Amino acid sequence: MEGYKVLVTYNFLTHRETEYRRFIIQQWIPAMQSLGFEPSEVLHTQWGKYPTRLVILYAPTLDAVQRAMESDDWDNWHRQLRGFVTNLHYRVVKAQPWLQF
Repeated sequence: MEGYKVLVTYNFLTHRETEYRRFIIQQWIPAMQSLGFEPSEVLHTQWGKYPTRLVILYAPTLDAVQRAMESDDWDNWHRQLRGFVTNLHYRVVKAQPWLQF
């Protein structure tokens, strides 16, 4: 598998879950697509000391990832995301066909 993945991990605020879901589905995912990412996977951790969400965004090149993550649009959408989540972290990895953490 060629390309790169941006692993986005966080805990969503349970008291804002409805607003969070609406924001992610209606605004954030389409915004990430407009920045050149393809949503690949979304995982939920049911229990344990791990982030409750792992969102994996795929891009074909490292240059595409860097351009997107350095953009004002990225900053804007992730500033909004921070209103719904805690412990927000990013990791860029070379894409592999298996689940990556």
